[in-house]
Amino acid sequence: MSTLPMEFLGIVVFKKHAEAAVTNLLRLGIFHPVDIRDIETELKDLSPLDIEKEYAEWESLEVNLNDILRKLGPVSFAPKQNETDVFSYDKIKETLANIEDKLNPLINQREALGEELKTQESIFNQIKEYFPLSIKGSSYHTLLEVRLGKIEEKNIPALERSLSDIPHLTYPFNRQGQAGVITLVIGLRRDRAVLDKVLKDFSWEKVVYPEAAEDLSPEVENKLKSQIEEYKKKILAVEEEIKGLRDSSSLLLQQIRLFIKQKKSLLEAKKYSCATEKTVLISGWVPREEKERVKEEIKKIDPCFYIEEREPEEMGMPKEEVPVRLRHNPVLKPFELLIDSYGVPRYGSIDPTIFTAISFLLMFGAMFGDIGHGLVLALAGIFLKKSKKEGTIQAGTLVLYCGISSILFGFLYGSIFGFEFPSVWIKPMHNILELFRLSVFFGIGMISLGILINVINALRDKDYIKAIFDKAGLIAGVIYWLAIGVVSKFMASKTAVSTLYIKLIIFGFMLLFLRPAIEFIFLKEKKKENLFMSLMESMVELLEIFIGYLSNTVSFMRIAAYAITHFCLFMAIFELSRVMKGAGFIILILGNIVIILLEGLVSSIQAIRLNYYEFFSKFFIAGKEVYRPITIAGR
Repeated sequence: MSTLPMEFLGIVVFKKHAEAAVTNLLRLGIFHPVDIRDIETELKDLSPLDIEKEYAEWESLEVNLNDILRKLGPVSFAPKQNETDVFSYDKIKETLANIEDKLNPLINQREALGEELKTQESIFNQIKEYFPLSIKGSSYHTLLEVRLGKIEEKNIPALERSLSDIPHLTYPFNRQGQAGVITLVIGLRRDRAVLDKVLKDFSWEKVVYPEAAEDLSPEVENKLKSQIEEYKKKILAVEEEIKGLRDSSSLLLQQIRLFIKQKKSLLEAKKYSCATEKTVLISGWVPREEKERVKEEIKKIDPCFYIEEREPEEMGMPKEEVPVRLRHNPVLKPFELLIDSYGVPRYGSIDPTIFTAISFLLMFGAMFGDIGHGLVLALAGIFLKKSKKEGTIQAGTLVLYCGISSILFGFLYGSIFGFEFPSVWIKPMHNILELFRLSVFFGIGMISLGILINVINALRDKDYIKAIFDKAGLIAGVIYWLAIGVVSKFMASKTAVSTLYIKLIIFGFMLLFLRPAIEFIFLKEKKKENLFMSLMESMVELLEIFIGYLSNTVSFMRIAAYAITHFCLFMAIFELSRVMKGAGFIILILGNIVIILLEGLVSSIQAIRLNYYEFFSKFFIAGKEVYRPITIAGR
């Protein structure tokens, strides 16, 4: 139930074997590298390996690769591989440049065609307002410039070329018996000046719109539609070329992507290494049970290697700075979310995950006890577990556990969606005082467990003063238990309690008050402090201890309060549904949804709060470093 034991390894290999040694450590995935100069002050003059320029180069390649992948669209990558082809920096750069040379023209062509298509569709939509396509003059359009006139047939191709720089539609009507060709030109209002100049250059002769303007409409509509379809076909053809390039290069790009990740991980690990003229020092933390694997891997690379093994206690460094690794089975894994949001427990301390798991589910179920509501939560948890994201899966599992706890308490309370049946245990609304009493006793148990964990942690640290005199130490615990005994006996018998209990409680407070004096006598570092001021502070701390334990204990009464609130809400909904006879069933459904969302959120918050503020506050010491081994895929 403690954090896993760690060991510090200082590995010395010849420079020529350094990269291979680091690569093997990456493949093991259990080595948490650190800079030895931050730990051993006598080694601060060692030179670090210069990797910044090389790292920046590989990072630039990764940016280039990601840009290509973005342009290519969704690329299907095979599952992660531990082995991949070996590339050089120049080879990858050349490969990416070749792919870009093929890809960029296609991307530019697709964008240009897309713009043209967008313009043609805009023109079509503007004209379509007047369909069955009665072509009107420019004054009828807000964005379009529409011209109808005559032009010599031989000049039409030249007219098209002159207008090629602006979005336009040119449609000649080959009417026999007329001088020249009647031609319709449609452009955007913003390009009016360009249209005027070009048409003037080609001796454009304006034609008045015929009264039956609708006669021109079907032909123009068909031409616009055919042009739009043509652009779509061209875009589709370009997309097919891009797809072909994507399919042909996806495997190679995957290999390059993996190789770049490995190279960056290697450089990141080397960043923590130091070098002498002929050797490289690689230092870091590994779980004690895994250190032999590290030795075996390094021995394969450099038979002349040297490893120095040290435990945290030997190094004289604060336990807060030792990386912490928690190892839980799949059942307890989701509860790490609750621990991590508060902080990582300090190295060498008791891991509170199992206690948190049990207490959280008991408190949540007690506050949210209903078979129907628990079933809804369980189904929601199962749905979340179908996600591909690890965090969502763990959250879904936690919601599923909460649902199961609610179902169990629903049987104990005899409730399903607020409809009551014979309970297995008690009815919250019929046993209010009993529920409050049980909540307080549960709180006493949680606080006592917190005190016990704090004492054990202090004894492990060989901090005997803390184990005895701390706010959550042995003396404070004895005072708390004696006080609970006195109150319980008085409440049960309504008679005066033995003065022995009172004397022991007073004696315990006196010992806590005299803690500064005891430390002044036995601890050298305390002799420099002002004893009088320390005793005054000790008096204030006694008041804090009294108020703190009282408020911590009373705080657990909220379990009963929210359990009763849950049933009060049911009563309110049933009464409302009875009054609203026509919509009674809908009121019941909506009411249950509100209770699940509101009460479910409140119950989870209260269960977490009681763990954090009433339980963790007694013993939890946060660590500064989480165990994060570097692997092929990075840290």
